Parts: sequence; C-alpha cells; structure tokens
Amino acid sequence: MPTSVHFASLLDALPQQVWKADAEGRLLWMNARLAEALSRPALPTPLARWLHEDDRAAFTERWAAAQATGRFEMEYRLGQAWVLAQAERLPGSPLWLGTHVDIAERRAAEKRLRESDALWKLALECSGDGVWDWHVQAGVEYFSERYLRLYGFEPGDVAASPEAFDARTHPDDIAQMAKDREDHFSGRTPLYRNEHRVQARDGSWKWILSRGMVIERDAAGRPLRMVGTHTDITDRKRQEAQVWQQARVDALTGLPNRRSLRERIERALAQRAVRGEELAVMFVDLDHFKEVNDSLGHDVGDALLVQAAGRLQDCMPASGVVARMGGDEFTVLLAAPQVAPEAERVGQAVLEALSEAFEVGGERVYVSASIGVSLAPRDGTEIEALFKHADLALYEAKGAGRNRMSVFTPALHDAAQRRARLAAELREALPLRQFSLVYQPILSLRDPAAPPRKAEALLRWTHPQLGEVSPVQFIPIAEASGLIVDIGDWVFREAAAQALAWRRAGREGFQISINKSPVQFLSERSHRLQPDWITHLRGLGLPGDALAVEITEGLLLERDEAVAGRLRGLRAAGLSISLDDFGTGYSSLSYLQHHEIDTVKIDRSFVAGLEDDGKALALCRAIVTMAHELGMQVVAEGIETEAQAMLLRHMGCDWGQGWWFGRGVAAGEFERRWFGGQAAGSVSGTAR
Repeated sequence: MPTSVHFASLLDALPQQVWKADAEGRLLWMNARLAEALSRPALPTPLARWLHEDDRAAFTERWAAAQATGRFEMEYRLGQAWVLAQAERLPGSPLWLGTHVDIAERRAAEKRLRESDALWKLALECSGDGVWDWHVQAGVEYFSERYLRLYGFEPGDVAASPEAFDARTHPDDIAQMAKDREDHFSGRTPLYRNEHRVQARDGSWKWILSRGMVIERDAAGRPLRMVGTHTDITDRKRQEAQVWQQARVDALTGLPNRRSLRERIERALAQRAVRGEELAVMFVDLDHFKEVNDSLGHDVGDALLVQAAGRLQDCMPASGVVARMGGDEFTVLLAAPQVAPEAERVGQAVLEALSEAFEVGGERVYVSASIGVSLAPRDGTEIEALFKHADLALYEAKGAGRNRMSVFTPALHDAAQRRARLAAELREALPLRQFSLVYQPILSLRDPAAPPRKAEALLRWTHPQLGEVSPVQFIPIAEASGLIVDIGDWVFREAAAQALAWRRAGREGFQISINKSPVQFLSERSHRLQPDWITHLRGLGLPGDALAVEITEGLLLERDEAVAGRLRGLRAAGLSISLDDFGTGYSSLSYLQHHEIDTVKIDRSFVAGLEDDGKALALCRAIVTMAHELGMQVVAEGIETEAQAMLLRHMGCDWGQGWWFGRGVAAGEFERRWFGGQAAGSVSGTAR
C-alpha cells in the first residue's frame, strides 16, 4: 500500500474533519468525515459555498486576512452544524491544511446561557430595576436600557465600563460602596448591597439601591462576572429624611427638638473624657411670653419664638447647640476645655439679645429671659442630673426677679429639698390649723390720721419645726399642687368672719381685701365643685362690700369668658375687684375696658423709686390719672417713708399701704393699734 494512501486512511480515522485548500479558499482534498458531511462533493469546490449564508461574508474577509499571517481560525456553520475551523499554510507552499472540530454542543450551551441571561434580565427589568452586567477582570460593564434611562441617558451615550458610573457616584458614598463590594468579592457577604447617590445627566442626585452577586469566578476564586440591579429609592430617602426631620427638628423654629438634643448631649457626655472637654447645659426660659401670647395672639407669639430662636443661634459659638424644648423653653449645649467662662459669656449675650425689642405682627414687644446652668462633670455626668440641676438653677433665676442667669450650686439642691419637704408638709398645714391671718391697714391718703377703713388679709404659716414660713416660699408650692384652692377658701371664710366681727363691733363699712390666685379661677372654670362665696356671705348676713377680691393682670390676659363671668358675678354681689401689682406684668389697657375693676394697686417697685424724681414718679402719676379717668380708685403698696406718702397724696392717690403705716398683725393687735384698744370682736381660726 503506498504511503500516501496509508496517510489518507489515518486522516479518515480522525474524529475531526480534515481538509486541504488553496489560497483562494477552494477545497482540493478532504478526509472521509468531511466528505460525508458535504455529501462527497466534486473537487475542487469553494469552501465558502458550503457555509451558512450568514457566515460567508465574514469567512471571505477572514480568509483573505489570513493570507498575510499564514494562520486562520473562525467559528462558522458548515450547513447547520457549528464547527471551529483552524488552518495553517504549508511551509513553502500556497496550500493550506485545516481541520473542523464539532462545537455544536458548546454553542448550544452558550445559547441556553444567553437565553437564560436574557430571561432573568428581562424579569429584572420588568420589576422596574435597571440591570448591570460587569465582567470584572476584563474591565467591561454592560448596562440595560432601563438602567441608562434611569439617569437620563440613551444607549450609546455611556461607555461600557465600570468607571462610567463609579465616576458619577457621590464622593461621600464611594468609601462605603468600595467596602461593600470588597466584602462580597472576598465572600464575607453572600450578596452585594449598597445605597448611594448617583448624579444623573441633568446634574440632580438620585439615591439608588444597588444589589448584585458574583456568578462566575476563576480557578483562584477571583470574580470574573458579577450581575445586579439599580433601584431608584430617591422618594424613599426623601420620606425618611422628612420623618427624621419631624422626629428631631422643631417644626416652628427649625431648631433641634428635645429628642435630638438628648441624643447630642448623650454623645457629648460619651466623648467628653476623650476630648478633654467640659459641658454646660443651659435652660433658657422667656419671661412674660405667656402674657404676649394671650394678649396679642398665638400668631404673634409664634413669630416671637422664631425671632428668639434666631437671636439665640446668633449668640452661639461654633460648637454650641441651641434646641427648643417646647413652648417658650430653649436649651443650650456648650462644650469647651473650661466651659464655665464660656457659659458666662454666652449667657450674658443671650440676656442682652433677648431683652431688645421684638417687632412682630406690627407690634413692638419686649420680653426677657431667665437662664439656669449646670456643668458636667461638676454637677453630674448623666443627662437627667444635668437637666435637674439646670432646672433648679432656672427656678432660682426666676425667683430672684427674672432677666438673669443662675448657675447651679449645692445650696440650690438643698433649697429644692426644702421645697419638696414643704410641699409634703403643706398638705397637713390646713387640717392641723397651722395657718393664720394677719391684717395690714390700708389708710386714706387724704386723711391718714383717721382710723383705717380697709385692711388686707395676709396668710401666714407657722410650721412646728421650721417656724414662720414665708408666703414667697409656700404660695407657689400651693399653687403648683392645687392646694391653693382649699387654702384660698379657708382664707375667704376666715376674712369674712373677721369682717363680720369688726362690723358688728361698730366698724361699719370696714372692708377686708383677700388675694385670689389664678389657680382658683382655673379650678372653678374646670367645674370642680367650689364653695359658693356669695351664698356663704348671705348666710352670714354680710354684704358683699365687706370683702374686696385682689387679682393679678395675668388672669385677665387669658381673655377667658368663664373667668370674666365669675368676676362679674362677684361684683354683682357687691364684692369689690382690685387689680394687684399693676404695671409689673404685660400691662394692657384693653383689659381695663373689658372688665369692671374697682381699684388698681400700684406695685411697690414703682413706689420705691418715687423719691428719685424720675420715671417712677411719672408712672405713678400716670396710673393715678388714668384710673380716676376710668372711675377707679388707687391703692399704693409698699409705702415705707413719709416722703413717699406725701408725694402720692399730692398726686391724688386715694389709699396707701406699707410699713410706714404698719405691718400686718393679728386681729387682736390690729384692734389695739387702730381701734384704740377696744375689743372689736376678733376671731382666730374659728371659720372652718
């Protein structure tokens, strides 16, 4: 058998199709496997003739190019069967020797994979997400049409590379995105998940949720291919921001609210030692804000709060935080290596800023501020302790006259404990008969030598261990606890009994003034059962003019119809209505028109400055003139010198009250002092 015939037999036995062609691509010879596939064609025959018509043009181009290199490789369909063609030019010859390897199974698998890719990508797109397909090591990334249009792009606008959208990621989000990717690449997380901002074509920022998974790795476990989606979560993020805003920001002023402030203080306390800082917590409370709110309306009050918030912020150092706690209460947080001097400086700046006039609602309004300060770690290292101590300091500032700042001291804590003890023991004072009344004369300034025809009943509490407790201490406690209602009723009954006794003893027309707390009026407004004073007076056979009820300006500012009705009822029964401490609150002439007031009482703070011949003298003269024009009488409180009494007499003031005439004394002493020692029928503790 010739050698060539033997070699051809060997080639026929190979699993591949073997062929020989010339430079024009014409088949000159083929083994049996190829001849069988082509139905034993006549040779020579162009190879391209036997290819799928869709592959012929590409074959012709590739075969021509191979003439320069001497090597040819291409995948094409021979009829309907996919093959891998590989050929080389024979050395020193224009002829080519080539093979066909069957790749139909591989091509079918790839087709199934593509169809699978298309299927799940279609499913993802239908869910509204944009799809990305990242060939990691090749540095190529494909983006779906929905993905591109999510950011305002069209297919072809953006290069198919991961850098295309990494470069559009918000700088603040890049570090976390890289970390989340690496966690998934390394296998620490089964899925990639990250939220970040991407800049759209129009320059806007979109919040997106990116999710993905590595679906192919190389032999070393490195990622080859990763697929995933982008979901637009901009609206969700906006809603979350609004919820966060509402939960932590005061809607009126835009300042941090109570919750946000607590979080900031807790963080500052946790970091204090590391940073070497001290903290100051400052409670800022607007003085007289309620009067503004009640007299000018809530719109004006809200506008004032907004302006006050702005002034507070202007007073803050770079590290300072100011928050609104609610109502007219603000809190300041300061941090510094030595915070006490900083708190002093900021506090004084706040006092000055808030004392200046506010222009709101066409009105020129004045308020002031009281400030309470606690320091960490000196006054505590827990937020509740700092709040408690700042509140005690604020109480001290208000009690000292307002428009000032007080820093917490242990003495304030002791005072708070004393108040707590007084509050507990005050509940027993009435049933244990520890209260009594003293009477301070109110004399006619036109005839100060005449016996008094009026007196004010002043409440006193004699504690078995503490002795005499000042009304300045226990009256606010009684009002806060509601005990003032029962105590006030006791005062009324006791004063009525004394007025009856003195009138029966010949002091006809004698009148006793009693103070009625706003709390008592509010309690009556809420329909709590109250003893009927008018009925009680009638039961005693005592005319209403035997008593005068003293009220404060704040009560009238509330414009409460129930309160106004109660005042009209008292006056209709003959009781006089007296306006106490006139001029010290947010004075408004409008309530003098809406309510029938018999007497105004000039506050002692004005009387004290009379002898200086300044504003106090002019104010007192104006009050007297105004009251007389409105048909009211005037009582001046706190007269301590003869000169004060003479000045008031010359300006026409009707009545005077103060130490110059006499202090408050028990009923028996009052009789001896003013009624010439005649027993006029004093009572003590008899009215129950």
